[in-house]
Amino acid sequence: MRRSWLFLCLMLLAGASHAADTRFSLVRTAQTHSSGEFAWRDGGWVEAVPVDHLAVLIEHQGVRLLFGTGLGRQVDAQLDSVLPWREKRYGAVSPARDQLDRDGIAVDRVLLACARWEHASGLADFAELPVLASAESIAYAAHATPPAVVPAQFAHGVRWRPLPFQRRAYLGFDESLDLFGDERLVLVKRPGHGALGLFLTLDDGRRYFFAGDPEDDRSSQKPLPAQILRVDASAAPSGLGFYPHWIE
Repeated sequence: MRRSWLFLCLMLLAGASHAADTRFSLVRTAQTHSSGEFAWRDGGWVEAVPVDHLAVLIEHQGVRLLFGTGLGRQVDAQLDSVLPWREKRYGAVSPARDQLDRDGIAVDRVLLACARWEHASGLADFAELPVLASAESIAYAAHATPPAVVPAQFAHGVRWRPLPFQRRAYLGFDESLDLFGDERLVLVKRPGHGALGLFLTLDDGRRYFFAGDPEDDRSSQKPLPAQILRVDASAAPSGLGFYPHWIE
């Protein structure tokens, strides 16, 4: 029943026509540079690379979804509410809402990729929209403590809509949800605190996996098929470009 409700809501939003039935754009809201710092990767220390704070704008059957929000208009005040002494290493912030408003683009739903602060900062900028999330992620947002979660990012009163995941295995993940019933946008629940992953298939068959939280343990997941390009929320593969450029 719950899945039918979600499917009906998305279908009622459909109707606008576009050159491509499915397309997406990477909205870069800020970039963090960690010059001189090192991170542990694959058994050794490597120099930290710049981090892109991304949201993913998706159009499918005339419905616009925002997967994650990146850094929002209030990010400085949000962090100051819990960690006023912490250095803010991200550069100039260009919130997703500001970028989309300039072009007159309205979003229908937000998909909360992850409840951690760097992914949920922009929720308040879309306060009027329903937010689709896993039940685990909603609980994590309510009970986890800073700095992982910043309560101020949810203080406006989020319009939560729990996603009705099924025990249906999909490419190595135990639970999945086909948002439109056509295998074009398939959500999977990631290990731990219920962060989401999203498999997207374009009209020509190209496939992408958007990893809502790249900090999870990849060893717990089977390798993705070679033809699927992985896009982390903190690092865009070269050649994809950023909004207003579309991949279709």
